[in-house]
Amino acid sequence: MQNWKSLVVLFLLWRQIIAENIQNPLNNEGKQLYSSSNAGLLKLLQLEQRFMENIKIYTNKLTEKVKNLQAFIDSVDYRANETFEDREKYVSNPLNAFSLLRRTHEDLPKWHNYTQQMVGMEELYALEEIAVKAPDEEDMNYSLQGMHRLEKIYGLEATDLARGRIQDRKYDVKMSARDCFALGEHKYQKEDYQRASMWFRMALKHKPEENAKLVNEILGDMKDKLRKHYAASIIIFGLVKSDPTLTIAKSRAIAFEALGKATLTDLKTLITELLKQSDEEIVREMNINGTAPSDYELGCRGLLPKRKNLYCSYDSSTTPFLRIAPTKQEIISLDPYIVMHHEVLYNNEIAELKLHAQNKIKVTNENRMKIDSLRRRMINRITDITGVGFQITHELHMPDYDLKSYYKPNRDYAYWGGPKVTLLFFASDVEGGATVFTKSKVSVFPRKGSSLFWYNLLDDGTPDRRSVQAECPVLKGNKWVFTKWIKEINSQCTHRTKS
Repeated sequence: MQNWKSLVVLFLLWRQIIAENIQNPLNNEGKQLYSSSNAGLLKLLQLEQRFMENIKIYTNKLTEKVKNLQAFIDSVDYRANETFEDREKYVSNPLNAFSLLRRTHEDLPKWHNYTQQMVGMEELYALEEIAVKAPDEEDMNYSLQGMHRLEKIYGLEATDLARGRIQDRKYDVKMSARDCFALGEHKYQKEDYQRASMWFRMALKHKPEENAKLVNEILGDMKDKLRKHYAASIIIFGLVKSDPTLTIAKSRAIAFEALGKATLTDLKTLITELLKQSDEEIVREMNINGTAPSDYELGCRGLLPKRKNLYCSYDSSTTPFLRIAPTKQEIISLDPYIVMHHEVLYNNEIAELKLHAQNKIKVTNENRMKIDSLRRRMINRITDITGVGFQITHELHMPDYDLKSYYKPNRDYAYWGGPKVTLLFFASDVEGGATVFTKSKVSVFPRKGSSLFWYNLLDDGTPDRRSVQAECPVLKGNKWVFTKWIKEINSQCTHRTKS
């Protein structure tokens, strides 16, 4: 079987031009984007449910109106008077004549008025209000970029994602042809023709939608554009792959000229041949000599080399309290010093802090005292597990990360005057979402109830560049993290040795 590169060249030769051519989670207005957090997506899901509920009620009212009109039609047996003889016989009867005149004088105008009445106006107004709140173009772009990050950072393939497979797990999800087309279009506009072609391929392989004709009339028919962009993507990528001296602009010009001269039969033949290849085969061919993943991407995938001579133990050395209740600690790295403490945050505390962070607790003196008490316990616990003392007035920060949110790699928190120590409390279990120390080549995956601790500054007070970390996107779940940055350390407190 011809591979996709051969088919691209064959297609270009058909047109006989190959030889002559080879010479924010917030927007600018401060609006919270739906796709910037799981909380926003939950609101969007609720919005869609409300829309569908109103559509259902509106449809039921329309159905009732159609049923009533059908009853009117059935009450007048007009088909019995289809011939001229039948009609003449009908009106010649004085009873029929009277009934006809009365019906057309009294009933017909009223039935006409009934047909003009708008049913479901309340639902129509509700649908209009809901439609105004629908995600805008910025929301859509944010979501598309998030999907692109997931693909690139985790090395995911459209052939798997389109069928609901993320890494080695299959979910009961299947993306629609329009989902695949939208993702392909985003990558096509970004000149990522390799990934664009794979999403277009998956869109083309979809079975036609139910009631396809009606759906296309309402949503638009993407078939012609899909074929052209798939062919263009595969040709442009094939040209660049086979001749690295060709720029994308030059390859695009060649592809567009070829497609401009191609017949619809040519285009369909090319696509048919390309789709004959197995997904596995074309994925393998397209990734030959691909760009190697960065240390950040390897860390997110859990593929960084494991450090040797590390250990787990019970820690009872930092404060007198730990002699009674030592903590479980796991040394992640000795240089720089990074340690994880396990079972230091409890489920009831997590639940209370989440409610407080989401503003779901009614503000009362009693609740305020409860959260203050919890914060003090956590501050004392931080001192116990780190040996670092600080002012209790410092706040605990708790962002939530959805499957697209992440801290960009190489973001430097160890700036002059910045926090000396960082402590993360993991309040949920998720898939993905690792914390990667890119310069130290260390990655740590969240574990509910555990905490991660590291120093941002060296002993002389200068930034420790090895402690620069980045957060990976979450593949599944909602990542809750309580963050404690400590800028000032009490001198009377024990300072942990980093060796």
